[in-house]
Amino acid sequence: MNRRNLLKQLGLLSLAPAIPSLASANQPAGQPAPHSNTAKKRTLRFAHLTDIHIQPELRAAEGLAACLHHLQGQTDAPSFILNSGDCVFDSLKQSKDRVNLQWDLSHEVFKKENSLPIEYCIGNHDCWGMGEKSDPLYGKKFALEKMRLERPYHSYDKGGWHFIMLDSVQPKSDGSWYTMKLDDEQFSWLEQDLLSTPATTPIVVVSHVPILSAAVIAMAQSKGEDGYIVSGGLMHTDSAKIVALLTRYKNVRLCLSGHIHLYEQIRYDGITFISNGAVSGNWWKGIHEQTGNGYAMVNLYDDGSFDNDYFLYGWNS
Repeated sequence: MNRRNLLKQLGLLSLAPAIPSLASANQPAGQPAPHSNTAKKRTLRFAHLTDIHIQPELRAAEGLAACLHHLQGQTDAPSFILNSGDCVFDSLKQSKDRVNLQWDLSHEVFKKENSLPIEYCIGNHDCWGMGEKSDPLYGKKFALEKMRLERPYHSYDKGGWHFIMLDSVQPKSDGSWYTMKLDDEQFSWLEQDLLSTPATTPIVVVSHVPILSAAVIAMAQSKGEDGYIVSGGLMHTDSAKIVALLTRYKNVRLCLSGHIHLYEQIRYDGITFISNGAVSGNWWKGIHEQTGNGYAMVNLYDDGSFDNDYFLYGWNS
């Protein structure tokens, strides 16, 4: 992806990226919705966990348990956990037995160490690609069964807000894995879901892969006069199309994601895009660049505003 073309398509020349310091847990609140005339009231608080990448090695189960203890031990406790994918490690290249082992370990830790309900969003590491395509669990079916989801994208309402859970991971045209985008059927579903949501109901869009990110440009490799080349594996390749749709709806307030294991917030055309850091940090091998092992606490308010606070839970792998 050519950076010049990316900027032209998305209008990023007016984008003001903000990658907050991890030294501070408190981050700026989202802007209130235009209809708000009274003092805001918090309607929901949840924990955002992403990129756990659980595995039997590297003390990953201990790290996840430490994270769960930390978030549930907060004085102001969340009401549920939003897990935005990559629950296990590299299912695309693992045997069925290995994938089962990792999911069993994940469920064991959550059963023993967690008392909160969980809402799932599928990630690329959750897709199983090692087996034959004729296997009933091939691809996303393995993860959907473990997450107890009927399909990889869905929506629901909580605390006066509408949540849209997207599926960022699609097979390539030749059937191999994977590319980061919405397929045509899902995009049509998204259009209809946005249209049918009342304009007075604020919306959170959740995707494993960032829809829009400034960090991926900082991570890009330059190539001569063409400028920065952004990997299609780091951000949605259909960003311009999705952003054009979302910005038509002024009640879309927040887009949450993970995948890049970095913590960033950017605001574009009324929408705040936040990628929260990974529970696993550098895949359980320490801190990933400037972002330590952590999770976010998200507060949602009745006026369409929000807070996103990123917490380091003190894990040193």
